[in-house]
Amino acid sequence: MLFLPPMNSSVKATLTKLLPYITGLWVLLMLLSLKFGFFNLFFWADGQQGIDYWALPRGFLNLLNGVSLFDTFNGSQFGGPRSTWYLAHPAFEVFVSSWFTFFSPWVSYALFQVFSVGLIFYTGYLFAQQTTDKFTQQLCYFFVLFGFPVYWLLYVGNMHAPLILSIGLLLVALYEMAYKADAKNSQEKLMAGLLISLLTKPIVLIMLPLFLLLKETRITTVKSLVIYGVISLLFILVPFLNPESIGLMRTIELLLDPEFVKQNLNIYTNKFVLNVYMKDNSIHWLNLIAQSDFDWNQNIQIFSLSAFTNALFGTNFPSMLFKLPLLFAVLSSVGVVFIADAKQRVEAAILLVSALSLTFFLSYNTVWEYQLTSALPLIAFFALLKTQEQSTIKSISLWVIVAGALLYLPTAYVFYGSPDKIMPGDCSIIRLNRTLPVLVMYVACMWQVIQLYFFKKMDYFS
Repeated sequence: MLFLPPMNSSVKATLTKLLPYITGLWVLLMLLSLKFGFFNLFFWADGQQGIDYWALPRGFLNLLNGVSLFDTFNGSQFGGPRSTWYLAHPAFEVFVSSWFTFFSPWVSYALFQVFSVGLIFYTGYLFAQQTTDKFTQQLCYFFVLFGFPVYWLLYVGNMHAPLILSIGLLLVALYEMAYKADAKNSQEKLMAGLLISLLTKPIVLIMLPLFLLLKETRITTVKSLVIYGVISLLFILVPFLNPESIGLMRTIELLLDPEFVKQNLNIYTNKFVLNVYMKDNSIHWLNLIAQSDFDWNQNIQIFSLSAFTNALFGTNFPSMLFKLPLLFAVLSSVGVVFIADAKQRVEAAILLVSALSLTFFLSYNTVWEYQLTSALPLIAFFALLKTQEQSTIKSISLWVIVAGALLYLPTAYVFYGSPDKIMPGDCSIIRLNRTLPVLVMYVACMWQVIQLYFFKKMDYFS
């Protein structure tokens, strides 16, 4: 186990009192920097403010005008001069983005960032409610709200906060199933976590084998998929919601022809020009296929494991090599069906959900810095888990917390000050404290899974 000296009780008491002020001050500084820009020197911030946000109100306004909500660049213009392409679930435009179209662009942007902070704060609240230890409660808030990736999430205005909440809900649901005798609300939290991710950024798709195999989560997962399927089908079949539809049969043909999708539906190789297929709502589901082989390793804003490794060694390793963490975690999900003890079974699921959420950064090519905020709930969760006396998996908590602490720091970009000064080899230095912490956290979780499955077989298997 990683060794750290025990914390003096007086130091702990002092930190318990100070942490709310430190966390609150950090949130205030982030919000002020959105206006005055004093944190911008840590990032390539030129022209980036709100770049991911403007697509959100534009999408809903497009729907009102009978235009595809994905036609970000040619539809209703709202907000700043630069915008990225909207590519989340179309339902988010109706259920969430619509509320922010009633305000002027920069007021709308500001309100959305307050909304995002609120979702992240609530994630900390979910963790804090699971313990009576005041110090751990304050750590939960601090770990999800602090850090430069959080600021960058707010600055670019991406709609990533719902995914942070989703991961928090999934972990808390499993925590209650494992350690609480009365876990009647855990299924509601599980369903909320699944649906929030499925209807925003569907990372839970790679967790579905686990949740369907685990008998404690199977029924709720099926119910969630039915709800998700009905909503998604509406956004394919209803003309108002999909005004530039290519038709259901053509959509099915695209799903069966991944090579055509890769060659014709990639936003980057198409130079941000949308064809008729990319204006249909099905692009949300097809985009992962379209970009699956796209390599942006030379972009200094990319923080994937492949980008880090390829820049470090000056070569392009086979893309399949980086899919191994994902494949290993997904295949390991099968092991939960062989664990007889209910608590140990759910504990294995906790580790696998944690590892699977981290595989995005290890196995997907295009990882932006703000997306690392979805790793922060894991750090808060393992701080909570460390205090759980019933836990048999808390031994890795310090590994996760100490490795994850590097994510809160700024990258080495601050020493360069401009992308023009960065040589190809320097990219690995900039990516160092983003990629390696995630890798350590993933290895720690999967090692503990192996411990449960094999080294303690006599204890946990019937």
